[in-house]
Amino acid sequence: MMVSLSDKVNYSKVRLKLHWGFSVAVPRASKAKAAFPLPPPTTLVGALSYGLWRGKDYTPDGKGSPASELHGKVYGAARFGDGTYGVYIEDVVRNVVSYFQKPERRSKREYTFGIVPTGKVYSSGELVVVYLSSQLSTGQLEKLSWSLVRVGSKEGLVSVEDVELGEASRVEGEVTTKFYFPSYLAHEESPFLRQVTFWEGGVVWGEEGKDVNYLIPLRPFPLESVEVQVRAREAYEANGDVVVLG
Repeated sequence: MMVSLSDKVNYSKVRLKLHWGFSVAVPRASKAKAAFPLPPPTTLVGALSYGLWRGKDYTPDGKGSPASELHGKVYGAARFGDGTYGVYIEDVVRNVVSYFQKPERRSKREYTFGIVPTGKVYSSGELVVVYLSSQLSTGQLEKLSWSLVRVGSKEGLVSVEDVELGEASRVEGEVTTKFYFPSYLAHEESPFLRQVTFWEGGVVWGEEGKDVNYLIPLRPFPLESVEVQVRAREAYEANGDVVVLG
């Protein structure tokens, strides 16, 4: 968990209406682009940074993603909204694949494009996203939350339905959550826990992210967020939703 939180933690709970769904490729995906069933924390922080750097692909110094401006300042977690269901599919997409070819092939047109199975989650429902921060005020979180327009790939358009702000309460011990959490924590046995490997960091060019294993409480088909009990060392409650950090 690469975020610095103090005694006072502000939260922004955002309800996002999905236009069709979203696509967030797993780390190191290349010719086969599997995707996550839910947007990971780094993707959510990247989506939030769009309000700071609208229309910019790089930081002013050109050293990395605009998300680096919020790196270590904000944590984000997502779940499907109540009553929302999704389906995971790998579509056949025609992509540029020349950079996977041998150097002597890269300039040849017949090797420019190829078929790439691309993972996507289709859903017309809602995502519930909780942002936690000690360094951003509720006013700043509100402005950035209302600026959310997409999650994951540029085609993953969303509409902000509601933004709720407040001060999160720290909780420990046995908690119930629908949000993903670090896999090393003790938790109840459940057939609906899926392990995934997210990245932390990796927002500056040349610096690779760190692999971190999480568990997602998720019914596999159709995709649906479910509750699970976790023994948390550090968690925050945001008006009924509990986000477990460690």
